[in-house]
Amino acid sequence: MSDTQSARNVRKKKYQEEQKQGGIFRNLLDSLRFRGKKMGAVLGLVDTKLTPFQKKKLLHEFTVFFDLNKDGKLEWKDFDMAREKICEMSGWKPGTDKFIQTHELFVTIWRKLQDEGDENNDGLITAEEWLRMWQKFNELCLKQASKADEVSYERKLPDWLEKYIRYKFDLFDRTGDGYLDCDEFEYVLGDFGVPARDARSAFLMISQNNEKKVDFEYYKDLCTDYFRSNDPSALGNFITGKLVFSDK
Repeated sequence: MSDTQSARNVRKKKYQEEQKQGGIFRNLLDSLRFRGKKMGAVLGLVDTKLTPFQKKKLLHEFTVFFDLNKDGKLEWKDFDMAREKICEMSGWKPGTDKFIQTHELFVTIWRKLQDEGDENNDGLITAEEWLRMWQKFNELCLKQASKADEVSYERKLPDWLEKYIRYKFDLFDRTGDGYLDCDEFEYVLGDFGVPARDARSAFLMISQNNEKKVDFEYYKDLCTDYFRSNDPSALGNFITGKLVFSDK
């Protein structure tokens, strides 16, 4: 073997080793997450009860992003405020197509959410009703999973949330190019009181140090992790800019 060929082989081996080292941590996490979920489903060990970790995430979303007037409950007023916020931030004037479409979207989201979460039909959804709604959804998904795929039930989302995720993505995507970047993420979360440093750190996590493009499909996967997963290592846990869900 020539010296040139030998050197080429050494470089190739070094490159392959670097690639292996770079992806080993991510691959290990993915493998552990998948095998853990699948084994739990197959053995019937999947618990539909919300864990303390899941409750913290759900209540954080409820408090920061849904209950905009901070009165401890959800009502149409909160969704009307959200509608006004996105229209104002996007420059959509009353009477324009975007303004009308956004109004219709929020009416639809609120009605569907109210149908599922407003237990006593008083036009309000309390934090307790919010958590019970998610508990019921977990139970429903597991029943459906027994007739189909035991694992995919953890990826199901309520119809109203599918529409809400679309709204959130469009809210973040200030340039309208179909991708979220760190500046957009920081800007929008800052309007909800999230510190800039936390927002940027969270974006580095979900974008895998800016190596992963955050398009709608990936963002939806992250949201699914946030709302459904009990895995503390799931990258979707960081979509709100909150870095730690402690007991405090």
